[in-house]
Amino acid sequence: MMRRSPATFTHSDWMSAISVHLPGAVHVRVPPTGLPRLQATLRERRWPLHWYDSWETPLSNAGLPSAGLPPSASDAIALIEATQAPILFRNLPQDHPVTDALLNAANHVHVFKVWERAALKLDGSYDAWLQSNFDQKRRKELKRLRTRLGEQGKLESFQYKPFEDVRPYLEAFLKLESAGWKGARGTAIAASPQARKALQSGLAAMASAGRLKFWQINFEGEPIASLFALVDDGEVALGKIAYAEEFARFSPGVLIILDATRDLLDAGAYMLADSNAMPGHPMIERIWRDRISCMDVLVAGPTVSTGAFKLLATWLGTKDAAKTIIKRVLAQTTGRKMS
Repeated sequence: MMRRSPATFTHSDWMSAISVHLPGAVHVRVPPTGLPRLQATLRERRWPLHWYDSWETPLSNAGLPSAGLPPSASDAIALIEATQAPILFRNLPQDHPVTDALLNAANHVHVFKVWERAALKLDGSYDAWLQSNFDQKRRKELKRLRTRLGEQGKLESFQYKPFEDVRPYLEAFLKLESAGWKGARGTAIAASPQARKALQSGLAAMASAGRLKFWQINFEGEPIASLFALVDDGEVALGKIAYAEEFARFSPGVLIILDATRDLLDAGAYMLADSNAMPGHPMIERIWRDRISCMDVLVAGPTVSTGAFKLLATWLGTKDAAKTIIKRVLAQTTGRKMS
């Protein structure tokens, strides 16, 4: 398993920008004033007792605290004790320096589940990756997708350039997402004025810091696929992807992942790309074959009693098991994986 996973979607710049527009964020910083060495964005809970968990929104689904430096034991202890309540960190990469520091600092630890998500080691050239990752038949299939689509009309690939105006890329992404099944279900970002403002602010903040990547594919001048990613310390995490479903037979989602893969490998500036995808994702796991091992873990400091910690761990385990069953049933009845 890989040791690293970027904290891009919990980076303090990203979280500060999006939390202005989305409710429920509690920023816990160490130290509490000045430039934080360690920061977690959490949501406060009051049932069945007082606790916190990772702040999950359409634009933040990871719980890895952002660290300005490799975290010290004292910083990790201070972060856990700051809430004086249990904290459920979701989607933590295993064997990560920040994760290790949190687990070592906690007086109580309960791991709920462990899984893997797709990733890509950014080593070597795109052509070498393509050769080693797919057999000849699959390589020909991927090449034919782009060729067949290009035979239908003018096909163009674009990449966001550092400090370029990001708004055209954002508007194309929002338009594509709204036109698809998320728009039909009312879960597209553009359906929520708050989420739209949050995404705009977050992308602007990361762009101004040189931490944003964006890719877009146009057909006859109109966008048919869009994907963005955030960058942190030589590592990249994919954000959301959108594509025109009427072009599904040409797999525009696959094509833009390949564009991003070529760009990231050719840049030679990054070590790892995290798909940031759910486990078992039917598209990305067939393309990116490396894996990051992740977990959900409940931790607490000495101010939390053993009895209270065990009560919360049992309650959360039962709740998550029921949620998993509901998701499985919905996936079977609707034909779509639920996030």
